Amino acid sequence: MIDLELKQLTKTYGTTKAVDDVNLAVEAGELVAFLGPSGCGKTTTLRMVAGFIEPTAGAILVRGSDITGLKPNQRDMGMVFQSYALFPHMTVERNVAFGLVARGVPRADIAPKVSAALDLVGLAGFGDRYPKQLSGGQQQRVALARVLALKPKLLLFDEPLSNLDAKLRVQMRHEIRQLQKEVGITSLFVTHDQEEAMTIADRIAVMNKGRIDQIGTPAEIYDHPRTRFVADFIGTSNLIDGRIAGGRFISKSGLKLPCSLADGQASDGEVVLVIRPEKVELADAGAQDAIAAKVSRVTKLGGLLEYAATLPSGQTFLIHQQDRSGAKIRTLGDDVALSWQPEDARLLTT
Repeated sequence: MIDLELKQLTKTYGTTKAVDDVNLAVEAGELVAFLGPSGCGKTTTLRMVAGFIEPTAGAILVRGSDITGLKPNQRDMGMVFQSYALFPHMTVERNVAFGLVARGVPRADIAPKVSAALDLVGLAGFGDRYPKQLSGGQQQRVALARVLALKPKLLLFDEPLSNLDAKLRVQMRHEIRQLQKEVGITSLFVTHDQEEAMTIADRIAVMNKGRIDQIGTPAEIYDHPRTRFVADFIGTSNLIDGRIAGGRFISKSGLKLPCSLADGQASDGEVVLVIRPEKVELADAGAQDAIAAKVSRVTKLGGLLEYAATLPSGQTFLIHQQDRSGAKIRTLGDDVALSWQPEDARLLTT
């Protein structure tokens, strides 16, 4: 069952298309993350779904009904904001009850709904406290409880974790994911944080210049990027421009690099080869069927070692290696050899 459908959704400001012909179908109970750099159109898209921004063209359908012309309070959606948007002069209980009161829910029904929502987010017993008496994570839980108490058809998240410190963001993203699955509410989640999107979403819509460049599961987006932008924006990639000739990839500097042609891939033409740093093997200089290089940088990233290795042509490769016992540690200036499995390289048309 499709809960939300966006059809050719477009928003234009003057001659600028902030959102350009976006099409998306979100299944019931699914969490889809809009991911992209600042100005890519992800927040504008979310706010059109919420009703805060009027589309220039296109349609928004919820469970088959066109809601494009409805006001925000007529859409039965709940939105969790980056700033929490809590009333500082109200207790936690009154903050959570606010939406219920506004909707005219009978007074006798409000207290049990508030209690159930606070219990769901792990804040039972916090009802008489004020926002200033809570941590950032607790305030975000109150904001989430306020939305969940309304039992909306759709749950919208507008970068809700941006104001939290790194450790708390990780904790909260897991809590939001678990809660969303427990209540089964179809959700849209806007973020610029790749790790956040990869962790929390069933599918990710990667946006670029107002359009969806690619949509898929986190694994599909990471392992099988369809455009240069997605390959470069998601995670870290080595991108090498070149061409296919005679069934082989030849870089612009003339190197013949390992890859496997996908079914239906053109036998000749300009392409870019994409290889993830963790797929590149680092060996001693002179290794057979490998590419000669020199270590130009070594960076320790927690339990990971990131090497930059420069080829004689000037092309630099990044290599990720687990920093574990027994692993050979390379140093600046070491001569090394690079290799990878042909099937790990992705070829994209330019």
